[in-house]
Amino acid sequence: MREEAIKVTNLRKSYNGKAVVDGLNLSVKTGMVFGLLGANGAGKSTTIESILGTKQADSGEVSVLGYHAKKDRRKLFQEVGVQFQEGDYQPEIKVFELCEEIECLYKNPADWRQLCERFGIGDKLKNAVKSLSGGER
Repeated sequence: MREEAIKVTNLRKSYNGKAVVDGLNLSVKTGMVFGLLGANGAGKSTTIESILGTKQADSGEVSVLGYHAKKDRRKLFQEVGVQFQEGDYQPEIKVFELCEEIECLYKNPADWRQLCERFGIGDKLKNAVKSLSGGER
């Protein structure tokens, strides 16, 4: 069993010259529950997105379950589940299209059609994601 589930060394990310994450080092041991807390704009979402490889950090090293977050993203996403605070979807992407796209990331995905029914959006599969309420998204 791997001792460290997440290891981050000297992570940096800035926007328009303003440092949002500046030299972050952290280690999360396997089995540990860990959360990031802070004010709006403190860099929590940027940190998580950089750790997962969905956002390109300016510098630093990240390992999740022994995977390089950017190079091994497909393998990594087969091992972890993620629910982002906000999604940057194509403006007109349909619910079913997004579900099919996300399904491809996982080795043994759940049946997204059944999940949509279970969560009360089964009748909205052909709707644009942007038309859903915040809770439905």
